Amino acid sequence: MISELLESEGNLRATDRILQLEVIDGKAAKNSIGLLDPRLFDGRQKLHLKMDISSNLWSFQYETNGLLPEPLKGRFTSFNKGLEHAQQYFLKRNVRVTEIID
Repeated sequence: MISELLESEGNLRATDRILQLEVIDGKAAKNSIGLLDPRLFDGRQKLHLKMDISSNLWSFQYETNGLLPEPLKGRFTSFNKGLEHAQQYFLKRNVRVTEIID
């Protein structure tokens, strides 16, 4: 699934990429304490995967104020590793990454 997303986007070069999320059909988005932020699905909240230029590590950040879930607070050595982590995290919550906006 990662390779399909990356291939469809071509040669990504931006150090700030937005992950588009979608609830899996027929299921509700959930986390350990309830529902995920519904703004992630209607465009009012965006999940960024950004590279820190000084350390070359990738990390997640919400576009507007919001606390990231603890599993998304890590740092990753490559965009692909961060994307893979996000896909695994969200699949457990009935959500999938549908697009990468460069």
